[in-house]
Amino acid sequence: MAHVRSLFFTGAASESEAKAQAAKAAGHPSSLIWNITNRCNLKCSHCYMAADAHILPDQLSDEETLELVDRMNAAGCPVVFLSGGEPMLRKNFWEILERVHSYGIKPTISTNCTLVTEENAGRLKENGVKWIATSLYGTREYHDELTQVPGTYDKVMNAVRILRANDIGVVLKTAITVNNWDSIYDMIQTAKDEGVGIFYICDLITSGRSEGEEALRISKDQWRELCDFIVSDMLDPESKMEYDIGAIPSTIPYIAEQFIKRGVDVEKGLHRLSLFSACPVGQGHMAINSEGNIMPCQFSQEWTVGNIRDMSIEDATKLLRTFGEQPSQGQCAPENCAYTHICRGCRVKAWMRTGAENGGNAFSEDFSCILDKATGERDVDLAAAGVAPCQGSCSL
Repeated sequence: MAHVRSLFFTGAASESEAKAQAAKAAGHPSSLIWNITNRCNLKCSHCYMAADAHILPDQLSDEETLELVDRMNAAGCPVVFLSGGEPMLRKNFWEILERVHSYGIKPTISTNCTLVTEENAGRLKENGVKWIATSLYGTREYHDELTQVPGTYDKVMNAVRILRANDIGVVLKTAITVNNWDSIYDMIQTAKDEGVGIFYICDLITSGRSEGEEALRISKDQWRELCDFIVSDMLDPESKMEYDIGAIPSTIPYIAEQFIKRGVDVEKGLHRLSLFSACPVGQGHMAINSEGNIMPCQFSQEWTVGNIRDMSIEDATKLLRTFGEQPSQGQCAPENCAYTHICRGCRVKAWMRTGAENGGNAFSEDFSCILDKATGERDVDLAAAGVAPCQGSCSL
């Protein structure tokens, strides 16, 4: 995850970024994504959770969820993303949210927005929710087809308007594929028209219900085109849109190159990247699923390092940070790519590609890299702008 405007300039996510940096510097988890339930009222065809109408048998009890919030507070966690499944389907959702708010932890809710009403929008605001993240996959017809529930698109758009009327920020998310590529710029314009503050674009992660669907990923040329659009849009003084890019960290050094070509000072972004690489794995980030399993990245529910019932958040944080101290390999290795310490490649893709069933190799190369020259000379010299090659480790 990388908030591009906040990274290089000042944007909608700047406050959260600052809190994450301070938490990491203090040895705390910088952000925590918590899938509080696997249950969902939609059945999206590319859901990495394979969420459905059922509660998993070993789901954390209501008491355990509240105890976990207590532990998050004690561990100094500044931000928590309550996600699912559909988090609002969990029967003690409001109790969890109220406990989070009582500690001053900043909550963001990742929801499909089908359950957002005027009444509970006010309740969300009362409990410190400043941002709601929800998915938009394309046209009305395509969105409803993908979610497998007619009318979902209209419910999302209605909820966006309710939330904005209640002064709650909205993040519109999309998983970009060959099926909705033709709609991506229309979706961005829709976000602008509706007063949405952040547009999140994620490369397709082929796990859950999208396992084996690698052919649905857009091409590297298409990613470069999209990054060029983002750069141009952020340099437009009329545009205030924040862009967040997920699961393809090579877009960040590519975007930095494009800014430098246009004479933009990227020092702020490069300094932040010296603290957090574009891939959050091992950078203070933590994910916990509804059964309490601890994951380096929420995009693979099978890549776990323990269970919160048996491991403290503090110990989990220390363990996960060891992943940030390991150098990437292959074309992502320090000796092959000067950007390894600001990008590192997508570690969950590497883990999945090398055989999740055999333990995987989270440090192998990321073949989805969009940099057309991962080795040798670059069109733009980021080193001259302050990016020094990594010396044997991806951790600065």
